[in-house]
Amino acid sequence: MAEIKVTVQDDGRAIVDLAGEAGGEIRDSVALDELAEDVPALESIVLHFDFYGRLARIEIADSALPPALFDD
Repeated sequence: MAEIKVTVQDDGRAIVDLAGEAGGEIRDSVALDELAEDVPALESIVLHFDFYGRLARIEIADSALPPALFDD
């Protein structure tokens, strides 16, 4: 079973890798900003899908992340 890996980038974005090393390449990405009318945090989320249409990665801007994620 692949491990879920969370990486916080220098610019504050978090990348949640669901597919691990063997996840293959990203074929499609969908920004959720069009659905953000009722939930503003959706403006900051992008879903990335692999060749087979499976969710492989989630990209989240720092504005939508809990501050505790950045606490040392």
